Amino acid sequence: MLNPQLEVSLLKPEEAEQYMRIRHEVFRPTMNKIFYSRGEPSQKTLDRVTEETRDGIINKGIFYLKCTDRSTGEMIGGARWRYAKPKEEGARERTWDEVEAGFTIPEPYDESNPGLIRNLHRLLNTNKRAILGNRPYYTLVTCVVLPQHERRGAGSMLVQWGCERADEAGVEAYLEASLVGAPMYARHGFKPVKQIELDTKKFGAEENEQFILMLRPAKADGTP
Repeated sequence: MLNPQLEVSLLKPEEAEQYMRIRHEVFRPTMNKIFYSRGEPSQKTLDRVTEETRDGIINKGIFYLKCTDRSTGEMIGGARWRYAKPKEEGARERTWDEVEAGFTIPEPYDESNPGLIRNLHRLLNTNKRAILGNRPYYTLVTCVVLPQHERRGAGSMLVQWGCERADEAGVEAYLEASLVGAPMYARHGFKPVKQIELDTKKFGAEENEQFILMLRPAKADGTP
Protein backbone atom coordinates (compact mmCIF):
# COMPACT_ATOMS: atom_id res chain seq x y z
CA MET A 1 0.00 0.00 0.00
CA LEU A 2 1.42 3.37 -1.02
CA ASN A 3 2.02 6.03 1.61
CA PRO A 4 -0.14 9.04 0.63
CA GLN A 5 2.29 11.36 2.44
CA LEU A 6 5.03 10.45 -0.04
CA GLU A 7 5.44 11.19 -3.73
CA VAL A 8 7.86 9.77 -6.28
CA SER A 9 8.78 11.85 -9.33
CA LEU A 10 11.64 12.40 -11.75
CA LEU A 11 14.63 14.29 -10.39
CA LYS A 12 15.31 17.67 -11.97
CA PRO A 13 18.86 18.57 -13.07
CA GLU A 14 19.01 21.39 -10.54
CA GLU A 15 18.26 18.86 -7.76
CA ALA A 16 21.31 16.72 -8.56
CA GLU A 17 23.35 18.01 -5.62
CA GLN A 18 20.58 17.24 -3.14
CA TYR A 19 20.30 13.71 -4.54
CA MET A 20 24.09 13.31 -4.31
CA ARG A 21 24.11 14.27 -0.64
CA ILE A 22 21.37 11.76 0.22
CA ARG A 23 23.20 9.04 -1.70
CA HIS A 24 26.47 9.89 0.02
CA GLU A 25 24.92 9.86 3.50
CA VAL A 26 23.10 6.56 3.01
CA PHE A 27 26.12 4.85 1.41
CA ARG A 28 28.58 6.16 4.04
CA PRO A 29 28.73 2.88 6.05
CA THR A 30 28.51 0.57 3.02
CA MET A 31 29.29 1.34 -0.64
CA ASN A 32 31.33 4.46 0.16
CA LYS A 33 33.94 2.12 1.64
CA ILE A 34 34.38 0.74 -1.88
CA PHE A 35 33.96 3.95 -3.88
CA TYR A 36 36.15 6.04 -1.56
CA SER A 37 38.35 3.43 0.11
CA ARG A 38 41.23 5.88 0.55
CA GLY A 39 39.33 8.46 2.54
CA GLU A 40 36.36 10.83 2.74
CA PRO A 41 35.61 12.33 -0.69
CA SER A 42 36.71 15.89 -1.32
CA GLN A 43 34.41 18.65 -2.51
CA LYS A 44 35.96 18.15 -5.96
CA THR A 45 34.79 14.53 -5.95
CA LEU A 46 31.33 15.41 -4.66
CA ASP A 47 31.03 18.05 -7.38
CA ARG A 48 31.98 15.41 -9.96
CA VAL A 49 29.29 13.01 -8.68
CA THR A 50 26.75 15.85 -8.86
CA GLU A 51 27.75 16.69 -12.42
CA GLU A 52 27.59 13.01 -13.45
CA THR A 53 24.06 12.87 -12.09
CA ARG A 54 23.06 16.04 -13.90
CA ASP A 55 24.61 14.79 -17.14
CA GLY A 56 22.80 11.47 -16.78
CA ILE A 57 19.47 13.27 -16.56
CA ILE A 58 20.07 15.70 -19.40
CA ASN A 59 22.13 13.72 -21.91
CA LYS A 60 22.04 10.00 -21.17
CA GLY A 61 18.40 9.16 -20.60
CA ILE A 62 18.98 7.79 -17.11
CA PHE A 63 15.93 7.86 -14.85
CA TYR A 64 16.85 9.54 -11.59
CA LEU A 65 13.97 9.61 -9.11
CA LYS A 66 13.26 11.49 -5.91
CA CYS A 67 10.89 10.62 -3.10
CA THR A 68 9.44 13.69 -1.42
CA ASP A 69 7.51 14.06 1.83
CA ARG A 70 4.46 16.05 0.76
CA SER A 71 3.96 17.58 4.22
CA THR A 72 7.41 19.16 4.38
CA GLY A 73 8.61 19.23 0.77
CA GLU A 74 11.77 17.41 1.90
CA MET A 75 13.52 14.99 -0.44
CA ILE A 76 13.97 11.84 1.67
CA GLY A 77 15.26 9.35 -0.87
CA GLY A 78 16.10 8.66 -4.47
CA ALA A 79 16.81 6.01 -7.06
CA ARG A 80 18.55 5.50 -10.36
CA TRP A 81 16.92 3.32 -13.01
CA ARG A 82 18.25 2.64 -16.50
CA TYR A 83 16.53 1.03 -19.49
CA ALA A 84 18.96 -1.04 -21.56
CA LYS A 85 17.07 -1.30 -24.82
CA PRO A 86 17.88 -1.78 -28.51
CA LYS A 87 18.67 1.37 -30.44
CA GLU A 88 16.80 0.08 -33.48
CA GLU A 89 13.08 0.76 -33.22
CA GLY A 90 11.11 -2.48 -32.94
CA ALA A 91 14.14 -4.70 -32.30
CA ARG A 92 13.58 -7.41 -29.69
CA GLU A 93 17.24 -7.77 -28.75
CA ARG A 94 20.24 -5.48 -28.40
CA THR A 95 23.25 -5.96 -30.63
CA TRP A 96 26.35 -7.30 -28.89
CA ASP A 97 28.07 -4.00 -29.64
CA GLU A 98 25.30 -2.26 -27.70
CA VAL A 99 25.71 -4.73 -24.86
CA GLU A 100 29.46 -4.20 -24.61
CA ALA A 101 29.10 -0.41 -24.82
CA GLY A 102 27.23 -0.54 -21.52
CA PHE A 103 30.12 -2.22 -19.73
CA THR A 104 32.57 0.66 -19.55
CA ILE A 105 34.51 1.06 -16.31
CA PRO A 106 34.28 4.64 -14.98
CA GLU A 107 37.34 6.68 -14.14
CA PRO A 108 38.16 6.23 -10.43
CA TYR A 109 37.71 9.14 -8.06
CA ASP A 110 40.74 10.69 -6.34
CA GLU A 111 39.81 8.79 -3.17
CA SER A 112 39.24 5.47 -4.97
CA ASN A 113 41.56 2.51 -5.12
CA PRO A 114 41.68 1.98 -8.92
CA GLY A 115 42.24 -1.77 -8.60
CA LEU A 116 39.24 -2.18 -6.31
CA ILE A 117 36.99 -0.13 -8.58
CA ARG A 118 38.08 -2.12 -11.65
CA ASN A 119 37.46 -5.42 -9.84
CA LEU A 120 33.99 -4.28 -8.73
CA HIS A 121 32.85 -3.34 -12.22
CA ARG A 122 34.41 -6.39 -13.85
CA LEU A 123 32.64 -8.66 -11.37
CA LEU A 124 29.26 -6.98 -11.88
CA ASN A 125 29.64 -6.69 -15.66
CA THR A 126 30.72 -10.31 -16.13
CA ASN A 127 27.71 -11.61 -14.25
CA LYS A 128 25.27 -9.21 -15.89
CA ARG A 129 26.50 -10.31 -19.32
CA ALA A 130 26.09 -13.99 -18.39
CA ILE A 131 22.62 -13.57 -16.86
CA LEU A 132 20.99 -11.14 -19.30
CA GLY A 133 22.86 -11.68 -22.55
CA ASN A 134 21.57 -9.28 -25.18
CA ARG A 135 18.01 -9.06 -23.88
CA PRO A 136 16.58 -5.61 -23.05
CA TYR A 137 15.90 -4.91 -19.37
CA TYR A 138 15.39 -2.25 -16.74
CA THR A 139 18.06 -2.12 -14.05
CA LEU A 140 17.93 -0.51 -10.63
CA VAL A 141 21.42 0.89 -10.06
CA THR A 142 20.80 2.84 -6.85
CA CYS A 143 18.04 3.05 -4.24
CA VAL A 144 18.61 5.16 -1.13
CA VAL A 145 16.40 6.45 1.69
CA LEU A 146 17.59 8.60 4.59
CA PRO A 147 17.77 6.48 7.77
CA GLN A 148 15.35 8.69 9.70
CA HIS A 149 12.71 8.10 7.02
CA GLU A 150 13.03 4.33 6.66
CA ARG A 151 10.00 2.06 7.05
CA ARG A 152 7.64 4.63 5.57
CA GLY A 153 7.41 2.95 2.17
CA ALA A 154 9.75 5.26 0.26
CA GLY A 155 12.06 2.48 -0.87
CA SER A 156 9.15 0.36 -2.09
CA MET A 157 7.72 3.27 -4.07
CA LEU A 158 11.08 3.92 -5.76
CA VAL A 159 11.39 0.24 -6.67
CA GLN A 160 7.79 -0.04 -7.84
CA TRP A 161 8.25 2.89 -10.26
CA GLY A 162 10.78 0.93 -12.30
CA CYS A 163 8.91 -2.36 -12.01
CA GLU A 164 5.84 -0.75 -13.56
CA ARG A 165 7.87 0.60 -16.49
CA ALA A 166 9.49 -2.79 -17.02
CA ASP A 167 6.04 -4.37 -17.11
CA GLU A 168 4.81 -1.76 -19.60
CA ALA A 169 7.79 -2.52 -21.84
CA GLY A 170 7.42 -6.28 -21.36
CA VAL A 171 11.01 -6.71 -20.16
CA GLU A 172 12.83 -8.08 -17.14
CA ALA A 173 14.15 -5.97 -14.28
CA TYR A 174 17.55 -6.61 -12.73
CA LEU A 175 19.52 -5.43 -9.70
CA GLU A 176 22.49 -6.19 -7.49
CA ALA A 177 21.27 -6.23 -3.88
CA SER A 178 23.02 -6.16 -0.56
CA LEU A 179 22.22 -9.03 1.79
CA VAL A 180 20.17 -6.59 3.88
CA GLY A 181 18.22 -5.14 0.95
CA ALA A 182 17.35 -8.39 -0.82
CA PRO A 183 14.14 -9.18 1.16
CA MET A 184 12.56 -5.85 0.20
CA TYR A 185 13.27 -6.45 -3.48
CA ALA A 186 11.87 -9.97 -3.20
CA ARG A 187 8.53 -8.47 -2.17
CA HIS A 188 8.44 -6.76 -5.57
CA GLY A 189 8.92 -10.02 -7.46
CA PHE A 190 12.70 -10.08 -7.77
CA LYS A 191 14.14 -13.57 -7.47
CA PRO A 192 17.73 -14.36 -6.46
CA VAL A 193 19.80 -15.70 -9.33
CA LYS A 194 23.29 -15.82 -7.84
CA GLN A 195 25.29 -14.65 -4.83
CA ILE A 196 28.70 -13.15 -5.60
CA GLU A 197 31.59 -11.88 -3.52
CA LEU A 198 33.97 -8.99 -4.14
CA ASP A 199 37.42 -9.58 -2.65
CA THR A 200 37.94 -6.40 -0.66
CA LYS A 201 40.17 -7.95 2.00
CA LYS A 202 43.21 -7.66 -0.23
CA PHE A 203 42.54 -3.92 -0.38
CA GLY A 204 42.48 -3.58 3.41
CA ALA A 205 38.83 -4.28 4.30
CA GLU A 206 37.95 -6.54 7.22
CA GLU A 207 35.43 -8.57 5.23
CA ASN A 208 34.66 -9.21 1.59
CA GLU A 209 31.55 -7.52 0.12
CA GLN A 210 28.67 -9.76 -0.94
CA PHE A 211 25.87 -9.10 -3.42
CA ILE A 212 22.76 -11.01 -4.40
CA LEU A 213 21.96 -10.75 -8.11
CA MET A 214 18.19 -10.59 -8.58
CA LEU A 215 15.94 -10.81 -11.62
CA ARG A 216 12.26 -9.94 -11.98
CA PRO A 217 10.56 -11.81 -14.86
CA ALA A 218 9.03 -9.95 -17.78
CA LYS A 219 5.27 -9.55 -17.79
CA ALA A 220 4.56 -9.10 -21.46
CA ASP A 221 0.78 -9.05 -21.06
CA GLY A 222 0.84 -6.58 -18.19
CA THR A 223 -0.87 -8.94 -15.75
CA PRO A 224 0.16 -8.81 -12.08
